[in-house]
Amino acid sequence: MHAAFSLLVTMSIAIQAISLKAEESATYLLKSEIPADSTAEVTVKLEVGGDMLVTGETEVKELPLKVLGHFTYREKIVAWTGDPLQPARSVRQYDRAEAHIEVDDRSSDRKLPDELLLAEIRGGEITLAGTANVLTREQYDLVNIVANSLAIDRLLPGKEMAEGESWEHDKETMQTLLAMDHLAVCDVSSVATKLTNREVQIRMAGTVDGTVDGAPTEMELRGAYLFHLDKKRITGFNLAIKESRKTTEIVPGLDVVAKVFVTVNPRAKSFSVPKDLAAIASRTDRPLERKLVYQSPTSGFSFEYDPAWYVTAEERDLFSFRYLHDHQLAAHCNVNVLPPRSEGRQTKLDEFERDVREALGDKLETVSASTEWETPLGYHCLGVIANGTVKDVPIEWRHYLVAANDCPRLSLGVTLEQSQGAKFADAERQMIDSLKLEPTDKSTATETATKAGTKSR
Repeated sequence: MHAAFSLLVTMSIAIQAISLKAEESATYLLKSEIPADSTAEVTVKLEVGGDMLVTGETEVKELPLKVLGHFTYREKIVAWTGDPLQPARSVRQYDRAEAHIEVDDRSSDRKLPDELLLAEIRGGEITLAGTANVLTREQYDLVNIVANSLAIDRLLPGKEMAEGESWEHDKETMQTLLAMDHLAVCDVSSVATKLTNREVQIRMAGTVDGTVDGAPTEMELRGAYLFHLDKKRITGFNLAIKESRKTTEIVPGLDVVAKVFVTVNPRAKSFSVPKDLAAIASRTDRPLERKLVYQSPTSGFSFEYDPAWYVTAEERDLFSFRYLHDHQLAAHCNVNVLPPRSEGRQTKLDEFERDVREALGDKLETVSASTEWETPLGYHCLGVIANGTVKDVPIEWRHYLVAANDCPRLSLGVTLEQSQGAKFADAERQMIDSLKLEPTDKSTATETATKAGTKSR
C-alpha cells in the first residue's frame, strides 16, 4: 500500500514537472501572412497631450496642446513582406480621418474627404498619395500618423519564439512605425508573454532618437499588441509615447505624451479600385511619386511640391519655404507675387539677369546660366543661376520669373550652399513645372500695377 502511494506521488510530481516544462517551453510562430489583394479594416484612435514649444523673441514659450484623432479605413494590400528592406504598398479607402487640435486658447478641426489613397513604406520612408486630388500639407500630416498599419506586422520576428523570449526591433520598421524621417538610435525590444484565445500577447518597450520634420527628438515607448495565430496578423496594437522634440526654424518643439490605439480586422469586405489606379499601384518596382499641392490663400497661384519642402512663412505677397534632405536643411526658397504686366511688356531675359546681378551686389562672382523657356502649362519663364560667397561660404542662387497674360507674375529665389547642389538637384523645378496662375481682374490688376510703380520689373 505504501509502495503504491509512493508510486502515485512520484507519477504526480513527474506529470506536474512535465506540464511545467511544457508551459515554460511553449513556442509560437510569430510571422504575419498578408497576401496581395487581402483587405483589412483598420481603426485608429490618437490622443496627444502636453506642450507645444514655440520660440519667441527672448524665450521659448510653452503652449498647452491637445489632439484627438479618429481614423477608419479599409486597406487593400498591393505588396507586403515581413522584410523591412522591401517596399510595402496598399490602397486605402478612408471612411473617417479627422482630428480636433487645441493649442493654447485656439482650436481647429481637420478632416480628409472620403477618397482612395495610395500608401507605401520604402527604405524607412513613408509616402501617402491622393488619387483624385493631390494632398495638401495639412491633409498629409493628418493621415501620416504613428502606428502605420503597413509597418505594425513587421514588428514580429518572423520565426518561432518561446514565451518570455525577447527580440530587438530594426531601425527601418521603427522609423516607419513612428512616422520619423530619420532614426539614429534604436533601442526597442518586444517579448512574448502568454497565449489567450489564440492570441499571443506581446509587450514592447524602449527608446529611440532621431528627427521628425528635421527636428531632433527623443521618444520613450511602451506598447502592447496581440498576434492572432489563426488570422496570422497583429489584430490589436496600443502604444504610449513620451516625446521631447526640439524647436527649429521649420517646426515648433513638443513635450508631449501620445497614445495610439489600433484594431485590425484582417477579414474585412473588399472594395473596388479603378483599373487605371490599380495599374499604377501595381508598379511596385518604382517608388510612388512624392508630391503635395500648395494653394496660396491670398495670391491666386498653386503648385505641386515634394513633401521635403516646408512652408515657414506666409504673407500677402511673400511666401517662404525650407527644403530638408537627409533630415538636414539643404535650401530655402522665397516666392514673391508681382503685379501682372500687359501683353508685349514682359520682362526680357537680359533685364532679369541685370536685376539679379544688382540684387546680389558684391556677393556675386559668376552667372553660370541664363535662359528662358515655356513651362508645361505654357507660361513664360526666365531663369538665372548665379554663384558667389557669403561669409566665406560658397553659395548658389537660382532665380526665376514666371509670367502669363492677365495673371500675377511669380518670382522664385532659391538659395543653397554649393556643397548641397548634388543633393538638392533640381528640387525647385517641380514647383515651376506644375505652377498654375489664376487670371487677375483687369481693373484690379491696373490699380495694383499703378500702385506698384517701378518697384519691380
